[in-house]
Amino acid sequence: MPTPFFADLVRELCHEGGTGPLTPTGAVPGHRRFADAVPADTEFHYAIAGIAQSGEWEVGTGRLDTAGRLVREAVAASSDGGGRVDFAPGLKTLALTVGAGWFAAHDTAVAALDAADDALAAAIAAKQPLSTAHPAAATGADDDLLTVRRGAGWVNLPLAALVRRGADGRVGIGAASPAQLLELAGGSPRMRIAPAASEQMGGIEIVTNGAHDASFTARGSTGELNISVGRSPGWGGSIRFITDTSERMRLTAAGSLGIGTDAPAEKLTIANGNILLPMSTDTAGALLGYSEFYPATIDGVRVPVYGLKWAKPASESNPHAILAGHGGAWIVTGGNVHLRVLQSGIVSPGADNGQPLGAAAHRWSVVYAGTGAINTSDARDKTWRGAPSPAEMAAAKRIAAELGFYQWNDAVAEKGEDGARLHFGVRAQAVWAIMADEGLADPVGIGADPTSRHAFLCWDRWAEERDAEGRIVRAAGERFGIRPDQLALFLIAAQEARLAALEAAA
Repeated sequence: MPTPFFADLVRELCHEGGTGPLTPTGAVPGHRRFADAVPADTEFHYAIAGIAQSGEWEVGTGRLDTAGRLVREAVAASSDGGGRVDFAPGLKTLALTVGAGWFAAHDTAVAALDAADDALAAAIAAKQPLSTAHPAAATGADDDLLTVRRGAGWVNLPLAALVRRGADGRVGIGAASPAQLLELAGGSPRMRIAPAASEQMGGIEIVTNGAHDASFTARGSTGELNISVGRSPGWGGSIRFITDTSERMRLTAAGSLGIGTDAPAEKLTIANGNILLPMSTDTAGALLGYSEFYPATIDGVRVPVYGLKWAKPASESNPHAILAGHGGAWIVTGGNVHLRVLQSGIVSPGADNGQPLGAAAHRWSVVYAGTGAINTSDARDKTWRGAPSPAEMAAAKRIAAELGFYQWNDAVAEKGEDGARLHFGVRAQAVWAIMADEGLADPVGIGADPTSRHAFLCWDRWAEERDAEGRIVRAAGERFGIRPDQLALFLIAAQEARLAALEAAA
C-alpha cells in the first residue's frame, strides 16, 4: 500500500471556511509551517480542528497546491458523517498527521504478508524428499516400503498395510490375501460412505444381471436408513433376520412382519411368544399376547386364557390383566377378577354382591335400560323388624310435605333455567334434618361425619386425587344422597297409615 508523506511537528492556524482549499496563516508555537516541511503536490494525511467552531473537524488525505493552500482530496472521517465539511470562517488548526485507518490497513497488509510467508514455508516443508531413479516392478511384496509424510517428518510404510489387489482381482484392505472380492481386515475394521452433500443418498446396491436386487442406503438430511428388496412392483422378495443360524423375523413383500414365523397371516404376527412393554426401570412391564393357565379364581376352574397382563413393581405377585379365553373375557386387577363378559353377552362383576358400580366422586350420568333394576328381596336373606315406629311415621309424613320439583345446578348453568329439565323428589339434607329432628339420626353439621341406621339416607366422602406430577385432578369432597326406592316405600307406609286413620274415624 502507498505511504503518504510525513513530517514531524507541522501545524498551522487558519481563518478561512468553506469546502474548498484552506490557506494556512502561520505556525502554531512550537511547530513548523507546511511550506517549510512539505513539498508541493505531495500527498499527506491532514487533520482540521475547529477552534472558533469546536464541533467542526475533518481528517483525510490532501496536498499543497502551488499557492501553498491545503487541497482536501479524500475525506476519511469528519463531523459531517464522513462527508466534506463546509467549515465556518473563524480560527481553526491545520495539522500534518497519520490517520488511524492507515495504521489498521498497514497492519492488515503486514499480517497478510506474514501468513503468505508461513504458507510458503509449510508447502516447501511438505514436499517429499527427492528420490533417485529406481527400476519398475509389476507387483508389490509385503515388505515393500512406501515413503509418506508423518507430522514434521517422513516414515516408510510396508505395502501390507495398504490396499492390496491380487492377481484374481480381489481387493484387500489390511489383508494380503483377500478371501472375497473385497475384504477389510485388522482391528475393528469399518467402511465409510460419504456422499458429496447431506441431501444426497449414499449406500450399497446389489445388482444381478444388471437389475437391482437389494440396497442399503441412507440420507444425511433426513437421517433415514433405507433397506430395499425387489427389482420392480410385484417382483416379491422378503427381508429375513437370522441369528444363531436360525431365522427369527421376516418382513414379507406384502409388508407383513412375522416374529417366530416365516408366514405372517396379519400385518404383525408373533408366534410362540409374548410382547413385553416395560413401563419403567422398577416394573415388570406388560405382556401383550400373554398366554397361560390362569389360577382358579375364574369360576374355580383352570382355563387357558390369552390377552394383556402387567404388574408394577416387578415383585408384585398379583398382576393386572385383560384376558380372554374359554367362556368369555375378564378384567383382572390386583390378581382378582372384577369384570366378566360371558359368551352369552352377560356382563357381570367378578364376585356376587362384592363390588359397587361407580363411586361418590365417580358417578354414571345416565343409565339406559329396557326394564327396571331387580333388587334382591328374598326373605331368607333378611332379619325382619316390622312396621315403622311412631317417630318414623311422623318423619315420613313430614318428608312427604318436602316433595317438590327441582333443577340440577349444572344443567341450569349449561342450558339456562328455561332449558334445564324439571325433576321431582326431595333434598337429602332436608330429609336428614327431619329424621334427626324425630330422633332417628344424628344432626348434620355437629363436627362429626353424618351417620344413620336408615339406608335410604346416604352420605359419602372422597379423598383428594393427584396425577403422576402431583397436580390435583379432583379435590377432596363429600356428598349427600338417598335411595329413592326405599324412601318411596317409606312414604307409602305413612300414606297408608294416614288413610287407615281417616277410614277408622269415618
